[in-house]
Amino acid sequence: MPYKDKYILEQRRRQKEKMYQTLETGIYVDGKHIEFALVQLFNGIWDIMLPSDFIDMPRAVARIKYPSEQRPQIIKTSLSGRENFTFHLYDVQAENPQSIRDVCGQFQAVLKQVNQSIRIVETDETEKNNLFLMMFSYINWGIDTQIYNLVCMTSLRGKLLQETFCCIYDDAEKWKGMARQVFLSAREHFL
Repeated sequence: MPYKDKYILEQRRRQKEKMYQTLETGIYVDGKHIEFALVQLFNGIWDIMLPSDFIDMPRAVARIKYPSEQRPQIIKTSLSGRENFTFHLYDVQAENPQSIRDVCGQFQAVLKQVNQSIRIVETDETEKNNLFLMMFSYINWGIDTQIYNLVCMTSLRGKLLQETFCCIYDDAEKWKGMARQVFLSAREHFL
């Protein structure tokens, strides 16, 4: 009898999670319901749906986690610090899909050159909300564990915008579908 109760509870949990699979309804990740809110970045010209409990990473933590002076301009992090969304607007022309593809290919080549252990896992391109988005994922090593990175490159006012989601590799399957939905939610906001 206790096994039947466990089965019923598990089925109820799965049914509940199936009802929450979009940014609008919220998404279950690792048994936790995550809600999303529209956030405006870069002085209000970029709208994107982000987990509502993600915060700006404190500067002192950002200096440690992203030691390069070229760290992302905006870093949103979960309260545990294990998952991050980063945003960096480069002064590089990216006015059409081919220029974004070219820069993305160059970025991947530099990644592999700097760290030969990096593996590019998936690449994808799509159009959404009048934006061309080039995405790829790669795995690298952190201090003591592998890190999953989903990179999205697009154009914002003719400049290259790089958005990245990262988490511990062991958690990637739980988060990567949600991260992709976040990137697809982005819109250029015309003032």
